[in-house]
Amino acid sequence: MYSEFYGLLENPFSISPDPKYFYLSERHNQAFAHLSYGLKSGGAFVLLTGEVGTGKTTVSRRLLNILPEDTNLAIIYHPTDEARDLYACICDGYDIPYEKNASIKDLFDLLKDFLFAKLEEGHSSVIVVDEAQMLSEDSLEQLRLLTNLETDNKKVVQIVLIGQPELQEMLNRQSLRQLSQRITARYHIMPLDRDDIGSYLRFRLQVAGRVQPLFNEAAIRLISRFSGGIPRLINLVSDRAIEEGEETKSRIIGEDEVKRAINFVSPGQTVRQNTAGYSENEGLPKIYTAVIYTLVSAIALCLGAYLSMENGPLIKPEQPEQIVKEEIVNNSAAIETQKEFKNKYKTDVRASSSEEKALADLYRIWGYEGEGVDCKLAPLVSLACFSFDGTFDDFIKIDHPAVVRLFDNKLLQFYATLVSVTGNTANLLIANESYEFDLSYLKEIWDGHALILWKTLPSGASKLAKNPGKQDLNFLSLSLARALKTRQINYTAFSPQLKEKIKDFQTMVGLDADGIVGSQTIMFLNARGGIGMPHLMEEEE
Repeated sequence: MYSEFYGLLENPFSISPDPKYFYLSERHNQAFAHLSYGLKSGGAFVLLTGEVGTGKTTVSRRLLNILPEDTNLAIIYHPTDEARDLYACICDGYDIPYEKNASIKDLFDLLKDFLFAKLEEGHSSVIVVDEAQMLSEDSLEQLRLLTNLETDNKKVVQIVLIGQPELQEMLNRQSLRQLSQRITARYHIMPLDRDDIGSYLRFRLQVAGRVQPLFNEAAIRLISRFSGGIPRLINLVSDRAIEEGEETKSRIIGEDEVKRAINFVSPGQTVRQNTAGYSENEGLPKIYTAVIYTLVSAIALCLGAYLSMENGPLIKPEQPEQIVKEEIVNNSAAIETQKEFKNKYKTDVRASSSEEKALADLYRIWGYEGEGVDCKLAPLVSLACFSFDGTFDDFIKIDHPAVVRLFDNKLLQFYATLVSVTGNTANLLIANESYEFDLSYLKEIWDGHALILWKTLPSGASKLAKNPGKQDLNFLSLSLARALKTRQINYTAFSPQLKEKIKDFQTMVGLDADGIVGSQTIMFLNARGGIGMPHLMEEEE
């Protein structure tokens, strides 16, 4: 399988929506923020629209993860245009029994009684309607009537409408103006842009276990033009391109592999060329592109030999030139490339005096894209910040990427994002550029401080409550089983048996064996038994 050939733990480009592969582009992040606000503010309706394959379902599933655990949730995946059938689907979603020949009024009364009863018990209720563009005006009006149910200060139900652009057009009709006025938050997801597509590919590969880039720039440009920024099409062609690369044992996926993939997933479709010999939307003639690609490949080969030195980082600031291999040193072009690369490194170091910028890179590893980020944003994406000060050996046990504070040989302080450690090599992002350091050199210039993002419990808590919910208990059960390599036990409460398991785990990783599930215990559980999150330590083949 190609997953083994390219060091992937699983398929990173499955078209099935998987929350751990949720890539928060700026657009998706804005959608998530808008809809989160709409739900938390108690509004009647929130609306999410977008073209087919733009990630609406993925955003909505992420949104549902922020709902309280005791929320009564009904999800309608394929609604009909009959109002009576819609009410029946909602009753089915809430497991409300009803007579086969129940009328609209009968079903409405059943829903009303159920929703008010749940509200009196302290539980909120949410209805999610996917593919909502399939609803008729009458069905949408019946949903509006449900939102008329309220107490003095709260709606008894909130409704999330998810659909294609036609849904927006429907809601702009004069006949549906009352419903439209009750939408407290709405967002239309646009396709990914060119820069987002490159980040999207790197993120999904990272989650699947590969830190190093796999697609070259020519491949990304071609994927961008073919897909139009639609994630579903990106996944289809990328998945096939990796299979094509494995068949030819290509170290990097390039334009040829993507062209064959496009021909496979969409037979007969080609990249259009105009009569002047320019690729569509490209600024250089095709022959120039080929020459540049050849030069870049040659430079990459030279750099590969230079960067494989055993001593020092990829580039050490102010270090004398070192002989790598005779054939490389004798190559003046390679030496010039090395000098340019060193100068680039120095520039990036000088541009990395802000911990905030390095933290933005760390968020990207977890799938969050945005500027001006800080630790206050972590809870919005089910994460938390941990400030570490200590030894490198203790640090790597946490097994999470982190922002590290470094000093060059002129004692200039700068920040980098430590992405992964493989053997004696550390991969870092400095000013959003990738560098490889010799691990011993990294330890020399690191001052022992790191800022770590880590995944909280499913409930969003950074420590286990006295009476934990089912989701948190399931997380502990699965993580402990994976970490201790034992059979999973389904716990219904925080029992003495579960506490002993936690003590065993704490002893194994060198924590105080007190049986308390605090932030450090959760971080170590993520490191040893967590799934769907980036890890610091990459296993060597």
